[in-house]
Amino acid sequence: MTNYKRFAAILAAALLLTGCAQNPESSVIVRKDMENVIREAQETGEQKVDAAQLQTAGARRYTADFENESFRVRVHADAELDVPETDRLSLLRVKQRRFTQADCDNVRAALMGDVPLCDAVQVNQIVPRARLEEGLSGARQNLVQEQQKFADDPAYAEAMLQAAKENGIADSAEAYFAEMQQEINDLQAEYEAAPVTVDYSAYPHDGKLVHNADMIAQEQDAQHGFWHSYCRDMPDGDTLWVISQDAKSLLHVQNSDNYSNTVMFSRSPAGYCNLGSYLIELPPLDTLSEGAANLDVIEGETCTLSLADAQAQAETVLRAIGAEDFVCCAETECSYPEMLQVLASTNGAEDSHSYARPCRVLRYCRAVGGVPIEQNSGTKAAEGSERDAYKQKYWPAEMIEFRINDSGIIRFQWNAPLEITEKVVDNAAMKPFAEIADIFSSMMPMTAANSVPEARTAVTIDRVTLNYSRISEKDSFDTGLIVPIWAFIGKRYTDTDDGYVFDKENFTGVQMALNAIDGSVIVADLGY
Repeated sequence: MTNYKRFAAILAAALLLTGCAQNPESSVIVRKDMENVIREAQETGEQKVDAAQLQTAGARRYTADFENESFRVRVHADAELDVPETDRLSLLRVKQRRFTQADCDNVRAALMGDVPLCDAVQVNQIVPRARLEEGLSGARQNLVQEQQKFADDPAYAEAMLQAAKENGIADSAEAYFAEMQQEINDLQAEYEAAPVTVDYSAYPHDGKLVHNADMIAQEQDAQHGFWHSYCRDMPDGDTLWVISQDAKSLLHVQNSDNYSNTVMFSRSPAGYCNLGSYLIELPPLDTLSEGAANLDVIEGETCTLSLADAQAQAETVLRAIGAEDFVCCAETECSYPEMLQVLASTNGAEDSHSYARPCRVLRYCRAVGGVPIEQNSGTKAAEGSERDAYKQKYWPAEMIEFRINDSGIIRFQWNAPLEITEKVVDNAAMKPFAEIADIFSSMMPMTAANSVPEARTAVTIDRVTLNYSRISEKDSFDTGLIVPIWAFIGKRYTDTDDGYVFDKENFTGVQMALNAIDGSVIVADLGY
């Protein structure tokens, strides 16, 4: 097949999808009407099944082998059908929910107790003497070296002076060295005014959320100020950023229309992890250990507790924060890399040191009627320009993650909480799995095809699940529908005949998500 024909075939396949580009403004997108999905979920008949009928269906395993030579894609499937034990699957209308002050108070009480808090924003702007010593020493050394170069190399001196004159810095060697000395004097003055250590108790915090727009308005330094810099893209949001006064734990809360809402907590015996900066998406579990090899382990930190013990700790916290309707949907045991910030009590020197932290990782997702909203359709994202400003929006899966070892909970994160506003359809009518399987066999080669003509792709499916996921209208990042979807999970491997491997495109996870009601392919970035 010629390159042109291959590209044309891939484009034609893309046009069959509900969407095929990261940018929702692309002209090849076919908009998905949520009201049509609702109407189809309400229809009944011989060509439809409900959850109870799927429970009694004969086939409980999906096996298939097929290949599309045009797209150079081969698919092998040998997977058990994971159908939830429920008599009905519903359609639910949802919206993103911001974290309230009560949420913050509950998380703080459950994870930090009543330890005094300090303002992380203020603390992170303090520069103790130990952090200034290196710059001051370097400036002094530069002056001595520059004076020696001027004495040893007249041509160098002439060139430097010419450059200094052209830039209005100095018109003589004496003035040039005077400028360097003035820099040393300024650094010396800053050093003498700086604290030897950081007194965390001098920056108490009441643990209350603040509105970003209010903090921006109060901040005088519009060019370098924290609130102007950090919150310039989310003035609509709220922030809580605090450290325990022993500098061993941190709590960060973010509410944002563009970047979604998150709570993050970390704790260690060595220092705090400076979490923050928009939404931190949870990476795939099988990638958590990347970068942890050969790192130091915090002295005495171990992970020997059982999975049951870890779950008991996690579920105690879930009850305390009012998240009882969550179920554990994924877990692993690993060591992950984490950079900790430590201010030494003796000289204020900051140790930004990375450690390998052994733990059990538990991920919990919201359940409706015992069926998890696993969001196997992926994260919705958009980017573009609006009034000459670059804009990004995210709506990731709602997920609560715990990282727990023998010392207790060392990491907690709650992303994108949902609020269920309406049950639109109580018992949704869905396509039989045989139809879903036919759609998968038709569409998988198209979606897995690589635009590089020499590329070949192998897809292996080892798990097929029916659960809930969120879809939404094209431009909507605040409201959506929870619908049942079929997720085809496995591995994708793309290489060429001469051995080149497409590492960035190879992954383990959901290879295709199909709306169980109408069989449409759900494209992660678009959210429908």
